[in-house]
Amino acid sequence: MINIQFKRTYIKPFLILLIISFIYLLASRKTTTTTPHVHIVTIQTQPKAYIITADCSSIRFNFTKINIERVFPNYFDIRCFLSVSLNDSRIHTSSSAVLKKWSSNLLAFVDLWTYEIPKSSNNNEFEWSFIFEDDVNFCDPSQVSLLNFIEPLQELMHNQQIQQNDGFVYLGICGPDFNNSSPSIIFKNTKNNLKSEKGYGFCLHATGITTKRSRTFWSEISSYRPNDGDKSLDHQLRQYSLRSRKYFYTFGSNYLYPPGTGHYGIAYQDRGKFGSTIS
Repeated sequence: MINIQFKRTYIKPFLILLIISFIYLLASRKTTTTTPHVHIVTIQTQPKAYIITADCSSIRFNFTKINIERVFPNYFDIRCFLSVSLNDSRIHTSSSAVLKKWSSNLLAFVDLWTYEIPKSSNNNEFEWSFIFEDDVNFCDPSQVSLLNFIEPLQELMHNQQIQQNDGFVYLGICGPDFNNSSPSIIFKNTKNNLKSEKGYGFCLHATGITTKRSRTFWSEISSYRPNDGDKSLDHQLRQYSLRSRKYFYTFGSNYLYPPGTGHYGIAYQDRGKFGSTIS
């Protein structure tokens, strides 16, 4: 009888403790939630901007640098990137001066995409870099009620679809075709007057590219070569887009300026100031 009473004395507190633990577990299960994985986008404070030029102290380089700073004040880390010499062993062996210039231009972009941008990135595959040729000017941001183009450019850069899947944008394009089913982007605080559309076209005077895309972009483009009458790199990129059906957004695709030149986007080649160096 004493043993039975002894067991009851210790079993009762044990059962109470067990019941309390069970209730606690049920309550915890109801209140605990699982946090889904979210891709965190790092806001770049000073993206790198490369100006391709034959001379870092030239009028052409300084002209482009001043124009970039005018519409993107204190925003870019602007760097000079020397074009590839026509005496480089990789230059086209043809006696044609035009083919040699096309070759030089192509090699400068390939060097930037494949080597310089990945090397200079901050270990962020979705970091943007921008490339300008040395004859670039820009439309006036006041036409869309802006002081500069920084805010809408950031909106484009941090669009998750563009950043992760496209990884490339035009700031200016020539003779584009925007006829595709991709949605257009209308930028905030521009009174619906600034938008971007996907398409393909000519010219590479002003572009943006992520580190991830830059590592493989040339190999992707060149895998669609040769094309009939293979020409400069912008022609090859246009053919790549047509054949692969991979199209890219143009920042300010509703801008046509200067009139009659076929330049669309916020950036254009200022042929009134400089002639082309690759044609």
